[in-house]
Amino acid sequence: MLKRIRQKVMGKLFGNNTMLHRMLGELFKVHPLRAAMLSAYILPVRNILRVPDDIRISKRTFTVSKAYYSELHRLLHIAKTEGHELTRTGRDNDGGYIMLDDFPGGIAYSFGISGDVSWDKDMASRGYDVYMYDHTIDGLPEDNPRFHWSKLGISDGVTDDERLKTLEELISRNGHENERDMILKMDVEGAEWGFFESVKPETLSQFSQITLELHGMVNPAYSERILNVLRKINMTHQLIHLHANNNGTYITAGGKSFCSFIEASYVLRKKYNFSGDYDVKLPLNIDMPNEKNCPEIELGFWNRDMNIDDTFTLSAKVF
Repeated sequence: MLKRIRQKVMGKLFGNNTMLHRMLGELFKVHPLRAAMLSAYILPVRNILRVPDDIRISKRTFTVSKAYYSELHRLLHIAKTEGHELTRTGRDNDGGYIMLDDFPGGIAYSFGISGDVSWDKDMASRGYDVYMYDHTIDGLPEDNPRFHWSKLGISDGVTDDERLKTLEELISRNGHENERDMILKMDVEGAEWGFFESVKPETLSQFSQITLELHGMVNPAYSERILNVLRKINMTHQLIHLHANNNGTYITAGGKSFCSFIEASYVLRKKYNFSGDYDVKLPLNIDMPNEKNCPEIELGFWNRDMNIDDTFTLSAKVF
């Protein structure tokens, strides 16, 4: 019975993350289960658990790698773009993105629609024809003369599904092979990693701005994959903003918070100039929490050096 209760609590905390289920199930054997259940089902508080670098669980090892988070922080260094400010696009809270306020109009690609077209409407109002893709829906919640929707998704390079297409295939289908200064928005629940692994750098260079949500950032099983993708993005684009989605877990390491879901905005390196030191404190006043009933996750002075000797903390938002 207690095992089933622990599993239910873990499901509330971390969904289907089996590794974290095992780790936290083991930890709850020595923590007050009653308090965990109350916080999971009643109180919107945070459950903070101290996590050593190496925890032995059921004959398996869960490793929190300081080397990974140090390199992740280096690859997510934010630069300030000279001559342009940041602005919020899309709706309040979840579905809105911070981007560079440089929208001359043209072509935008939007992957992952669900029931929210607020970002797409914003781009349409700024003079963009928006090519929208989501194979999980049967239609858009509303129409617009500048919307061009298809029941297709972005290929992750692995899944065999005729509804999934590469970005190169879609660009060719739309006759955009020679287009430049396009905009890319992507929220595809983890398929972004396979997409970036397979997309050609010259295709990415057709986009002057990229804004997206990155998933699974604190999953140690994907650490090398994540780092390699970020290195690839950094070859052509520069990170200009970072926002923590407060609807998930996060690791506090070296005085920095690394979240399972982050929103990242990039601009094309060869198009813009960047200032030197940028002592940015996150979130910005134009940021908004994704889950409006919970506080923001403070990233603080993000570009400042990490304290790699600091203790790591695993944190979970609990409903």
